[in-house]
Amino acid sequence: MSGPSEPKRATRQRDADRTRAAILTAARTLFSTRGFANTGVREVAELAGVNSSLVGRYFGSKQGLFRAVLEEIDITPMLHGDRRRFGVDMVGVFFDEPDSSGPLLMMILSAADPEAHAASVEFLQTKVIAPLARWLGPPDGEGRAARLNILWSGFLTSWKLLPIQPLAGARVASTRRWLEAATQAIVDEGSA
Repeated sequence: MSGPSEPKRATRQRDADRTRAAILTAARTLFSTRGFANTGVREVAELAGVNSSLVGRYFGSKQGLFRAVLEEIDITPMLHGDRRRFGVDMVGVFFDEPDSSGPLLMMILSAADPEAHAASVEFLQTKVIAPLARWLGPPDGEGRAARLNILWSGFLTSWKLLPIQPLAGARVASTRRWLEAATQAIVDEGSA
């Protein structure tokens, strides 16, 4: 039998989930546009529309918040699609999702802080390279996963962070096709 506190507890949980999500969204936005050092807890809280003490309550510290934002990023859904379309599907994420370059920008802009840098390196290894390497399998799954990371991060850096002119306008379509083919070629190295 449920008592009068049941609905309040459920409402509180929904509010807590919404607050946590708003903080993470604000942090992702600020970390990916300003970096770790230039983002303050108060600024995150203000953008999220919450009291700054809630950031500490939910995440412990700015470093904890940075790690929590990284933890939200998950490549594994991409590993459940058709392997023959991986290049098209993965590159589609970069082009078709507005925030797709956010995690990379967040890590690059935060590289000057030792703790944020260490969290980024750990994240790349455990949440991107390792699952991708397992999915790719032999031969040299880890090396191929590293090459994919190099390819994607180089492209996103040249397109979003340090934009180069050849990636502007009409050339983007041909670059997209090249990136799809280059990605797929690395994936297909194991099936030759």
